[in-house]
Amino acid sequence: MTLTNTTQNTIQKRTERSEVHSRPKGVNPQDQSRKLQNQKLIRIHQKTGSFGKVQEELIRQNWETNFRPHWFITLLWNDLPTRFDTAEGHAKIFRNVFLTKLLRCNSPTKIPDPPARPQLVFFHERKPVITRGRQITAFHTHLHLGPLPDHQNHLWSWTT
Repeated sequence: MTLTNTTQNTIQKRTERSEVHSRPKGVNPQDQSRKLQNQKLIRIHQKTGSFGKVQEELIRQNWETNFRPHWFITLLWNDLPTRFDTAEGHAKIFRNVFLTKLLRCNSPTKIPDPPARPQLVFFHERKPVITRGRQITAFHTHLHLGPLPDHQNHLWSWTT
C-alpha cells in the first residue's frame, strides 16, 4: 500500500465516522416560524448595525420559548475577580455546592442529570468597583434558577 492510498483510506474512514456521529436529519427542521425569526434578527441588525442588539433579541426569545427562570440570584465574589476564568471557577464550585445541598447528595458526581435537577443558567458581568482607594473592573455573577421538581418545592416555600 502506498502513502497516497493510506491517506485516502484514512480520510474516507474519518468521513464515515463523522457521518455516523453527525446530527440526524430533520431534528431541527427549518419551519416557517424559524425563518420568520431569522428574518426578524436580520432586520434588527440592518436597522441598528449592532450584534449586541441581535444577541439581546436571541436571549429574549430563548427566555420566552425554552426557559423561564423562577429565581434570579446575584452573586458578589469576595475576592473581586478581574479575570473571567476566576469568576467561572467560582461559579462551578458554587453550582456543585448548591446542587449537592439542594438535592441532598454526598458528592457532586451523584448530582442527577436534567430533568431530575433544576436548570441553572449563569451570566457573568463586569462592573467598576472601588477597593482600597482604587477602581477595578470586577466580575459578579447572575444565576437564573429554573423551576424545581415537585418533590422539592417544599424546600423553597415561605410558609413553613
